[in-house]
Amino acid sequence: MQDELVTVLEALRRAQAELASYLDSADRNAELTIAKLVGILDRRDVVGAARLLQPWAADIPTAAAAPAPQSEFARAS
Repeated sequence: MQDELVTVLEALRRAQAELASYLDSADRNAELTIAKLVGILDRRDVVGAARLLQPWAADIPTAAAAPAPQSEFARAS
């Protein structure tokens, strides 16, 4: 259980650092930052560790399995 906790905490630390870098940047690129965050948080080892630490998280889909978001225009129709 200790290894899973370390895995999740390290991923959170890396994600926080990425967000801090985005916020400190004069040339912000939200799409690139989101892609980096997905790359950090949606790794198989991180998702698996989170699910072991909190079994209810097994019901939360990963980005690969989640339905694609609809645009605001499509939702309003």
